[in-house]
Amino acid sequence: MPSLTTLLDTPVRWTQAAVDADTRAFLDDLQANILKGHGRHHSAHVFMSFQGLDPGQTAGIVRALGQACTSAYEQLRANKRLPPFLDGGTLRTLFLSASGYQALGPNVEIPPGEAFRAGMADRAADLGDPDRCKWDHEGWADTKPDAMFLIADADPQAVAADADAVKAWLALTGVTVLAVERGLQQTRNFRPGVAEGVEHFGYVDGRSQPLFLQEDIDEEALSTGGWDFRFKPSQFLVNDPNGSGPMSAGSYFVFRKLEQNVRGFNAAEDALGRKLFGITAEEGDLTDAQKVQLDRAGAMVVGRFEDGTPLVLSDHEAGLAPPNNFDYAADPNAAKCPFHAHIRKVNPRGDIERITGATDLEPGRRPIMARRGITYGALRPHSADLSEFADAGHEPEKDAGLLFMAYMANIENQFEFTQKSWANNKAFVANIVPSQMRPSTGIDPIIGQTADAPSHEHTWLDGHTPGAQPQTIGFDAFVTMKGGEYFFAPSLTFLRGVGLQAV
Repeated sequence: MPSLTTLLDTPVRWTQAAVDADTRAFLDDLQANILKGHGRHHSAHVFMSFQGLDPGQTAGIVRALGQACTSAYEQLRANKRLPPFLDGGTLRTLFLSASGYQALGPNVEIPPGEAFRAGMADRAADLGDPDRCKWDHEGWADTKPDAMFLIADADPQAVAADADAVKAWLALTGVTVLAVERGLQQTRNFRPGVAEGVEHFGYVDGRSQPLFLQEDIDEEALSTGGWDFRFKPSQFLVNDPNGSGPMSAGSYFVFRKLEQNVRGFNAAEDALGRKLFGITAEEGDLTDAQKVQLDRAGAMVVGRFEDGTPLVLSDHEAGLAPPNNFDYAADPNAAKCPFHAHIRKVNPRGDIERITGATDLEPGRRPIMARRGITYGALRPHSADLSEFADAGHEPEKDAGLLFMAYMANIENQFEFTQKSWANNKAFVANIVPSQMRPSTGIDPIIGQTADAPSHEHTWLDGHTPGAQPQTIGFDAFVTMKGGEYFFAPSLTFLRGVGLQAV
């Protein structure tokens, strides 16, 4: 019988579960949403505290919630069977923080990891996060959550009813509900009839995903060369130390509430484009060429145009979904896509190896996470064809943003490394080799966090205009971290059986 380590060494083919008992055992014990995003546009994230309960009471609550959780096999089978293959009914998953494990008593092993056991608030200084007292006061600023229960469905009424029922039941058990964060996916139609998930700034989100489910890999067009989006599941899944089966696996899970100042961001984008391209015309007097230049300025911040087309592939054929396997080999000096552009910062796609001359591709791949975020806040109004937002001058400045969620095998080496060494590092990626020092290009303009004002200054170069000179222009952060925690997504055998062995 193959081991869990062997199974996680190659992409999982879930349809093999019909003929392979080990694959079926693995998928039956694994929670949903890890191998593949759930795809539902409505969600509720119920954060709770077990304070005041004894370990036996806590275990009973965890078991009851665990019984309601969706397995990976249930999710994939339902999604495959029911069009449009992104739904399949209500999906539920449960996560425990280190304090949640402690509340279960000494018979439960807390998953290893310094960051996980410390919790996100205690790592704020390293991450550049605001102090906990500055987080959202409702639910985040005072008490660490012990657990999070995720409810997702295509029907918002189903999510609301489920969340209300869970809250009412938890109140009867003595559990304190700290907060309920509601997810509502913002979308736009860049191609006729195709709604794509975007974040509130208006850019396609979640396109550059690592794939470790073989069926997803088979569906993704793979051309020769470029960035390889195929990953081993072991980069996102680990053995569950409390699981009762040989195939029991879990995953570390990062949750962050990121508020977006959309109006401020849009104004800064416009100002950047005008300075970079010397545009002085009023909005209504812009030529088509000037509009293209302003769009390119925004793409230089994100690394993509709003429809997801990578800046290095600006000649990509219109109407087609942008490819996921592009890289920066043809743009080594960042003449097209700046080194500090958001998607280049957090996924350098071979830049590290090209600059250092290394043949090992792993340094730039090891930090990659499986992201499963969803937007929150009121939907921005659309144009009639749903391709553009129709709230110019009235964009949200607060109470809207992204519920960032990601699965990984190691919090320190993946999420924290990405935030500290890439996003917050004003020198990365340009100054990896000391003998090739370039001017520091600034922090990630989207998620970079630092109080160092010069780090918000970036060097911009318009590679499409002959003779254009680099410009140093500040771009302040318009994303604010409002709360979060580190969790572990345990196996279902643990959730449904915790505490019973000790009885």
